[in-house]
Amino acid sequence: MGYMIEVNADGEREAARQEIAALIRKASEAGRLISESEIHQETTGHYLIPSTRPDGAEVIGNILKKLVEGNEDLHNLKAPDGSRDYYSSTFMTEAYARILSLRRGGPRQLIAEIVRQNSAFYPRPVPLDTFSHPPFNLTPREVLDELEQMRAKEEYFDIASTTTSSPRVFLYSTQYLDADHAAMLAEWLDVGQFENP
Repeated sequence: MGYMIEVNADGEREAARQEIAALIRKASEAGRLISESEIHQETTGHYLIPSTRPDGAEVIGNILKKLVEGNEDLHNLKAPDGSRDYYSSTFMTEAYARILSLRRGGPRQLIAEIVRQNSAFYPRPVPLDTFSHPPFNLTPREVLDELEQMRAKEEYFDIASTTTSSPRVFLYSTQYLDADHAAMLAEWLDVGQFENP
């Protein structure tokens, strides 16, 4: 009798694993991340994890850990608030998933982090109009409003701009690029590389 209960428990855990993997993949296919709390809500809504179970969040956490370890396409990212977001690399790249995760922190944080990452790792400035296109989808007015508010906040004092001869505005971080280097890189990206193939 005890054996049958254990088989049932294993079967239920496997069903929960399959359902959670499907939730992550479905969200990614739709172009969005899914948070651990959303997964918890969905699975308790489908009665895979009883809502009365006091360790339901822990059970979900353990299942997610095993899914990420056991499936090459399933990954997690730490969200701006410290929670975890999940995605499937079958449907989105890590870079795209990181942008979606940063968007959850609001447009100001998104702009600042994208500019800092590009300045630090590539190194290159970012065209201002980049933020008006997918996956950012901010209006030009929203971008300008956010930049105006950033100028007044100390944590964003490193975000600066340079204008090319075209004229096109590029953003960079003074933590990683000095003004002359940023201006030269922006000019090359905007004009030079097309005039000198």
